[in-house]
Amino acid sequence: MDNNEQTTEEGFTDIITKLLDKIDKASIKNSLKDSLILNRITSDGVYFITISKMTELVFKNQEHMRYIEDKLNEVIGRPVAIHVTFENKDSYFARKLENI
Repeated sequence: MDNNEQTTEEGFTDIITKLLDKIDKASIKNSLKDSLILNRITSDGVYFITISKMTELVFKNQEHMRYIEDKLNEVIGRPVAIHVTFENKDSYFARKLENI
């Protein structure tokens, strides 16, 4: 883990809440609302996991990706790159249960 990496779930929830509050486009907000998981924040970017095909499509659209990055930059307070991993919902929850 790099020294600048943040990993607190409480802080992550707050970041996602603030990000969603800044997003004005209802279609993007609704796609991200329940399927975006903040995995970690490092000096080189913000790492998300998504478990939804709709959210995957949102991030594959470059215009939407830039819009979300701009809003996230406002929340974080500095320019950050978004890195997204798409994961099958069942695989994600199975992996999380293994780590309990």
